[in-house]
Amino acid sequence: MGILKSLTVASLVCFVPLFANISDDIKSSISKSKDPFLKAEYSSNLYEPIWINSSGLTDLGKELIEQINKDKTVASDLPFYKLYRSVKRDLAKKKYSASLDIKITKLYKAYMNYLIKGGINWKAFDAHIASLRKKYDYKVGWERVAPSYSAKKILDRAKLNGSFDDIFTRVEPKRFKYKKLKNYLIKYINISKNGGWKTLKSNATLRVGSESASIPIIRKRLKLVGDLNGCSASMDSTIYDSCMAKAVKRFRLRHGLKASSVIDRATRAEFKKPISYYIKKMRLNLDRIKWIKRDEARVRIELNIPAFRLYLYDGKDLVTTMRVITGKPDHPTPVFSDIMTTIVVNPYWRIPESIVKNEMIKHLIKNPHYYDRQHKYLYDGWGPSANRVDPASVNWRKYKDNKKHIPYHFMQSPGSRNALGKIKFLFPNKYSVYIHDTPGKRRFFSDVRAFSHGCMRIQKPRELLEALALYNSNVKVDAIMKRLGGDKNKQIPLRRRIPVDITYLTSFVDDYGNLHFRRDIYGYDRAQLKSYNSGYNIGKINSKKSSKNSAKKSKTKNLKKDTKKAKSSKKDKEVNSKPQKKRNIIKKAKKAEVKKVLVNKSKAAKKKSDYEVIEIGY
Repeated sequence: MGILKSLTVASLVCFVPLFANISDDIKSSISKSKDPFLKAEYSSNLYEPIWINSSGLTDLGKELIEQINKDKTVASDLPFYKLYRSVKRDLAKKKYSASLDIKITKLYKAYMNYLIKGGINWKAFDAHIASLRKKYDYKVGWERVAPSYSAKKILDRAKLNGSFDDIFTRVEPKRFKYKKLKNYLIKYINISKNGGWKTLKSNATLRVGSESASIPIIRKRLKLVGDLNGCSASMDSTIYDSCMAKAVKRFRLRHGLKASSVIDRATRAEFKKPISYYIKKMRLNLDRIKWIKRDEARVRIELNIPAFRLYLYDGKDLVTTMRVITGKPDHPTPVFSDIMTTIVVNPYWRIPESIVKNEMIKHLIKNPHYYDRQHKYLYDGWGPSANRVDPASVNWRKYKDNKKHIPYHFMQSPGSRNALGKIKFLFPNKYSVYIHDTPGKRRFFSDVRAFSHGCMRIQKPRELLEALALYNSNVKVDAIMKRLGGDKNKQIPLRRRIPVDITYLTSFVDDYGNLHFRRDIYGYDRAQLKSYNSGYNIGKINSKKSSKNSAKKSKTKNLKKDTKKAKSSKKDKEVNSKPQKKRNIIKKAKKAEVKKVLVNKSKAAKKKSDYEVIEIGY
């Protein structure tokens, strides 16, 4: 017993100086640090190590490293990955020191910020939004709600409890199918680790029955992403068969293209993108979800701008969904959340001054009564007591091409020609946008439906009205339907107000578990990735080597251009006779005529072939 006691005392004597030194080393290092997080954590811990002890990692340290190890989204393209590998090496070598403990604290902070906030540099993006607002003189916006968790609070609590408990799971959003999108990200990371896929090089348009050496490349890609199932043909077959056609149609729909089996230019563009493009796109959209409000109402409307879709949910059940027309790139629909309060039957359209100046004034100068036939009348105010004004009494030229305020307002009366259609759904907001009907239904059959001035036109307003009536006993559908036949305006307040989330997700999972990708119609992906804190970039990776190569290519391209220009000017000097000039003029006229015919033909074909509405998950 005495021997055992003396051995224990000896052990303590050995370790006390070691950990006394670690504390001193931590204090010395932290005093030089400019990181307030490190200073706060170690000063509150009396400069004692947080993650290591005499035998290696503490319980907290083990939990953290185990969590990062099992998180399959942690890949080598993350900025803290090098730090993570460095920590792993030190642990393998059992280098338990002050620098290792500080390194693990830095790793914890980086990993928790990755989990909670993601990598979008919102300050830089806000500056981008401000520049758009100035450029378009329009209310552009992207509102967000900061996550309620913080790396510091979580660590402080974990130190008190001696465990992280289930916090790593709890900090993740539960909305917008975050977990399912994350699982797809893991799937694509695994595909990438196994070599990814070959990108398509061919520019040929392929249809069922076509034979091409690029068919196996497409077939393998479709198989990897889960679109090709139950087909008996060999993966190396060069024949485009009917089973593969179904997979192509599914692939196109998941990428926001028309339901067609033709591998055309738009489909080829997707097949030419590397797997890294999709991984970065999914990461970016996961990070966007982190900044959408976490509270989820049971009955709610979600509208995704790049998907051009509205969804009405009751809990997890999808009540109804419909196509949407959103704002043009120079009139982007804002990203925000609000509460729907009112249904307006037979609405008036109060035409914004920006539309009057940018689109109407040129017609008013030529003919002041140009808009009378569209029931767009001029008033001296917005209210019910506003007086009609004769547009011919206004000198419209003085408001053209300047910032001078027009002291009159155009308003379109209710009716079949009204731009808002027959029903409007109001959720008062600073952007003056809302959801409404439209008389122009044809545009709902376009792939990209960005045509409005910021408001959201919906394909099935009556269906949305009926769905809202399920939760509002004062909304009498039959009475409203009768009223729609006339032009009498009526406002119906909703007893149960409906939360509305207008989002911008270019990668998402639908209600049937299918992964989707959409075009970046407003350039927000590009803007957010440009200054992404987590260091991702869609497209080429900038390096000294690649920039040298691009500079070299650019130089060669410019040299070729200059040579071509020189040859062209020489030829022009040589061929300067009058008959030659005449022949050139005739040749140009013939070319222009042929081009005109081709354009008209393609327009007619496009008009004729409205695609069949087949959609995954809708």
